Amino acid sequence: MESGIETPRNPHTDSDSTRGTTPGAPADPLHGPSGVAWLIPRPRRADQATAPASTSVAGIPATAIAASQPALAGRETLARVFTGPNCLSAQRLMFAWVVLLLHGLALSGHHTPALGKHEYDAVALDGFFAISGLLVTYSARRLPLRRFVRHRALRILPGFWVCLVLVAFVIAPLGWLHVHHTLHGYPLTGQHSALRYVTDNGLVRMRFYDIGGTPQGTFFPAPGSGMPLAWDGSMWSLWWEVQCYLGVLALALVGLLRRRPMLVIGAVTLGLALVEALGPAGILPAHLSPDLFRFALNFLAGSIVCLYADRIPVSGRIAAVAGVVFVGSYFIRDMPLISALPLAYLCAYLGIRVPLYRLGTRRDLSYGLYIYGFPIQQLATVYGLHRHGIVVYLPVTVAVTVVLATASWYLVEAPALRHRSPRARTRGTHARHRATARSAGASTARSATTGRVPSIPEQSHYAISQTPSATMTRGKTRDDYQNNE
Repeated sequence: MESGIETPRNPHTDSDSTRGTTPGAPADPLHGPSGVAWLIPRPRRADQATAPASTSVAGIPATAIAASQPALAGRETLARVFTGPNCLSAQRLMFAWVVLLLHGLALSGHHTPALGKHEYDAVALDGFFAISGLLVTYSARRLPLRRFVRHRALRILPGFWVCLVLVAFVIAPLGWLHVHHTLHGYPLTGQHSALRYVTDNGLVRMRFYDIGGTPQGTFFPAPGSGMPLAWDGSMWSLWWEVQCYLGVLALALVGLLRRRPMLVIGAVTLGLALVEALGPAGILPAHLSPDLFRFALNFLAGSIVCLYADRIPVSGRIAAVAGVVFVGSYFIRDMPLISALPLAYLCAYLGIRVPLYRLGTRRDLSYGLYIYGFPIQQLATVYGLHRHGIVVYLPVTVAVTVVLATASWYLVEAPALRHRSPRARTRGTHARHRATARSAGASTARSATTGRVPSIPEQSHYAISQTPSATMTRGKTRDDYQNNE
């Protein structure tokens, strides 16, 4: 484990995160006479059933696991989103489709639907950040520092770089050819050239979005909006995503990626966001922009839900209240001020309850759909495809985007993700897991004759928390495919 990274903790065995109830002990404050007690459903007998003694997880007998863990007071918690199958990948795919379709309406000159003060594609972007907060925080707490950085870089950079190259040397030249009827004069070097588009934007922060003053004849940007001319306007949010990753990395380095520090950081961020939204103009430095607070609040909400997952119940009543608050937030200007935590809870809750566990898990097209949709739709508008109506424009651009997203996954993203962990290290880890399983089985056998409670070896945390028996596919463990993080 690298210096500065906390040892990954098992949400089912940490003494500071789960406290069992004993006869005569005071009632759990969540179930006491508080004002929110009605939100928490009472446990049913079926929820308290234990697995048969013959079952095992990663080769460790269930009796050994059960004996080593305190009671969970009969409640199902959001920790299940990390220890069992979930549909977070399906949610990200849905958000990508929302962005793709609504961008298609806007870039072809149509009005995009909205509720209250916000359009749906903006809310889908918030959902991306809430899910990233959940998964990236979990990843940072269980992985060594170098491996965490490796995961994040391999997930974002290869697909991003290939997209920059395709826009600069394929998509933009096609737009130039249509307007000028020749490729002569297409700017390969110099300011705002194809080469500079790749090199200047290669570290994810977009310095400029156009190439040689193209695209021309498009509906984006709208007159007077102040937005720059762009081939791929979706790229702007990736810089904020990377900054969230760096923030998690910094907190892990100094040992603050824990519950109470994250609550303090979240409260300070919310306070500054309130000052920015409600205070006089210019009261905060210019770099503390509304976009910073928007994405930080959504990401922090996901992080906090991750850290407190084993204390937050899976409750339909809480989800209903969160849904009402979330919909109500559409009608205020600074939506994340009240929508961030409800959105993060809903993502985790639906990730458990909606049984789309396989969708997007092994073939995650969400990233490709997001980064390729905008330039393909801009190119289609340059060629005048929008004049044939939305019933032609949208299916054609969606089909081309899906082809590119699929190619990006199979030819770029998936091959890059296979390099997240060195092969030799993976084999050694699997060998240690098998040795741990044999040790736990031997301990259980000895306990049958001595009457002593078997102890779970410290290295078995991975095997217990990952539940590979439910998600093993063709020799790949959950760590290889789960949410492609």
